[in-house]
Amino acid sequence: MPTKTLGPPLIRPFENFYEAMAHPLRRKALLILYSREASPKEIADELNEDTSLTSHHVKRLAELGYAELVRKEPVRGSTIVRHIYKALDAVDLDVEEWNALAAEDPAFARHQVCGTMQAQIDDFCAAVIAGRLGEDARWHMSRNPAVVDEQGLDETLDLMRGVQEQLYEIVARSAARRSDSGEDAVRICASLNVFKAAPR
Repeated sequence: MPTKTLGPPLIRPFENFYEAMAHPLRRKALLILYSREASPKEIADELNEDTSLTSHHVKRLAELGYAELVRKEPVRGSTIVRHIYKALDAVDLDVEEWNALAAEDPAFARHQVCGTMQAQIDDFCAAVIAGRLGEDARWHMSRNPAVVDEQGLDETLDLMRGVQEQLYEIVARSAARRSDSGEDAVRICASLNVFKAAPR
């Protein structure tokens, strides 16, 4: 997947999925960051790992777009500053890279996709609770179970990829307009999923 430069996007594709997930310590650290914000020291202590090594891998997760530094906290009575990270939720899984990870660590691979789907549900429920749905008519929700042939599956996947590309372009144009106008951002959640359903 080519890298896209979109200014300050609200939704961004994840690149380098297999590289980010290739090291077991990075996978373990990311699982912790999915559950809460934490410093490399806290992660290292929980995993019984070397702090400097853990810090290296957490920084690498940030470089690859899977975590971000959210704040720095001075440690009381010390010159040490704690760096607090969190996992980023946006995800765009490359199928070939995910398959490679699934072959190496199937439990973690399952956690990745199920966690992504759960995040979509959490986003939707949070929007409902906050009263965002229904405040105007600008929202869409659809669920489309269907029966297709193999060509139909491929055509559906191509359609979703096309919609995704258009979404990236919309985000880029919006960022450019907001940069010129100073207009407040509208945070949106957009989800695209196509998969073979479980047999009934």
